Amino acid sequence: MCDGSGTDWAMEGDIRIEQIEIVHLDLSYRDIRIQDPKAIVRMADALARYGQIMPILVVADQSPGYILIDGYRRVAAAGRLGQDTLSAQIFEGDEKQALCHVLVRSEERKWDIIEQAGLIEHLHRRHGLSQRQIADLLGKGQSWVSRRMTLIDSLPEPVIGCVRQGRISSWAAARVLAPMARANTDHVRRLTDNLIKHPVSTRQLFAFFDHYRRSNRKVRENMIDDPMLFIKACQAGRDLRNGRQLAQGPEGQWRKDLSVICHMLQRLIQTVDTVIYAGQSNLDQRSLLTAFGQANRAWTELKTQIQGRIHDIDRNQRGDLIASQSQCGHPADQPDAQCLSQ
Repeated sequence: MCDGSGTDWAMEGDIRIEQIEIVHLDLSYRDIRIQDPKAIVRMADALARYGQIMPILVVADQSPGYILIDGYRRVAAAGRLGQDTLSAQIFEGDEKQALCHVLVRSEERKWDIIEQAGLIEHLHRRHGLSQRQIADLLGKGQSWVSRRMTLIDSLPEPVIGCVRQGRISSWAAARVLAPMARANTDHVRRLTDNLIKHPVSTRQLFAFFDHYRRSNRKVRENMIDDPMLFIKACQAGRDLRNGRQLAQGPEGQWRKDLSVICHMLQRLIQTVDTVIYAGQSNLDQRSLLTAFGQANRAWTELKTQIQGRIHDIDRNQRGDLIASQSQCGHPADQPDAQCLSQ
């Protein structure tokens, strides 16, 4: 990694690994990391079973202190186990360079996008780096940096706090709350309060936002006032549709699919004059006719399958009728009523 002067600084010289006391760590970046108590429990179990595999990453500060850059879960796990020391890599560079080093490895280490955004914000506000400088230091495009800074800037501070506390997923923040915040900050605050009280799944939240985007102002207000009512109504609708589908069986789905095909065919018929016209290039026309030929062959195959199946059923039914008649014998060979009575 280059600092712009042509000098590699990320891993210069030998790697310094030392045992340091946890009490000497400056946890300045603790609030940037997303809290995950379950992950800390798993980390503590791994430390107890196998010991520390990867050292934490620190930058030397005023002796005997160190600034912890990476390894906050390991520190929390060690505290849970009552350990006083951890193995640490002493970064050969300053705090700014160490943050860049962590960001370069963030995708490899599966850092969350909110965590990446928090580190970038520190580089920008605390260390005075522009988006272009950060992008150059990280070997990323400026749009990569800009998207993460915009994510932090667009979300209200209480929402970011909830994400970092693990009460709202970063996916919900990036895909739902951030776009909504750019349009209506008040709606985001109210929706966040509801999500904290009544957590929902990612699929449910995405369906909520998709309907929100297509709704008018009055409907949006109602949805924000009681998002759980909307989600329950959607679930009830899905349950009703699933019940109907189960009652109708595959025959009902078959009729439904054919109805969809009929609507699509009507739309295609209406646009024939638009897509096939005089002066059209041979390439464009050939591509359209190729697609039509594929659809026509599929439809012909379906028709053949239906006719063949009906023919087989009719043949089998005629065979069963003939077999039943042969078992009864010819009417002239049957005994008359008088013989049967005797």
